[in-house]
Amino acid sequence: MRATAGNLPVLRDEVDGWARAAGLEDGIVESLALATYEAMANAVEHAYGGACGVLDVDAVLSGTGVEVAVTDHGTWRAPDESDGQRRRGLPLVERLADEAVVTSGEHGTRVQMRWSTSEPRSDAVAPADV
Repeated sequence: MRATAGNLPVLRDEVDGWARAAGLEDGIVESLALATYEAMANAVEHAYGGACGVLDVDAVLSGTGVEVAVTDHGTWRAPDESDGQRRRGLPLVERLADEAVVTSGEHGTRVQMRWSTSEPRSDAVAPADV
C-alpha cells in the first residue's frame, strides 16, 4: 500500500479486524493494532519524508502467537532533535509487543513484532497480507 498518513487508519483497522477474526484476546488485539500503527507511522515519516513510497504489512498467526512485520523500502531520516516530543514510537512498540526487532539497511527498514498467545492454538489462521 502507498505509505501515506491517510492510509494508516485504514491499515490499522484491517489489522485490528484480522486479529479479532483470528480470535485473539482483546489486550493482544489492542497492543497489536497500536504497535502496528506506530511502526507504520514511523515508516511514513522517516523512510519517505513526504515522498511517495510503499509500505508492506504482514501478519501471521501461529500455534503459539502472532507476528506482525511492517516493512518500508525507503531511506531512514532522523527526527528533528529539537522536538522533545519525538523518539517515542519505537520505545512504545517495544513496550507493547512481547518481542520487537528493528532491522535497517540500504533497501529499507523492517519492524518485526511478536505477541505470545496464552494458550497454544491449533486453529492457525491464514496469513494476512495487508
